[in-house]
Amino acid sequence: MHVADDLFLAQFRGRPCAVCGEERSFYQGKTIRSMGHHLLSKELHRVYRYDPANIITLCPKHHLGAEMSPHSHDGAAQAAFYSWLEENHGEQYKLMIDNRFDKFNKEWCYREKYEELGGEIASKTGNLKDMRPVKHAAKVREAETRNN
Repeated sequence: MHVADDLFLAQFRGRPCAVCGEERSFYQGKTIRSMGHHLLSKELHRVYRYDPANIITLCPKHHLGAEMSPHSHDGAAQAAFYSWLEENHGEQYKLMIDNRFDKFNKEWCYREKYEELGGEIASKTGNLKDMRPVKHAAKVREAETRNN
């Protein structure tokens, strides 16, 4: 995960799951907080990668589980999730359907997005190749606190 992704998705961690309302759930032996799910793939649909309208908050059970999940290996579970999405979050479903063929573009770079999201990047040497995030963990905690 890119640091810009981490900073962007921090605002969705621990929010109530859009399906069941849980803010955390027990999954594969661990208690895990809910998380943001990209409706349009962040790799293929780069223009929507940092668009909050492209994110739905899901608990681990509904994000990664087998019953009703966009990441399930069971096609019926995926179909159940997308049917639920259409019925309960029609605008997000429409965004996903209307833009599913709007693939990768290079209109921005990660550094620009990271800074737009509130991150700071600096270089100790002054060289572009040495640019690194500054106080990234603190920025993520701040984003999580601000939006929960």
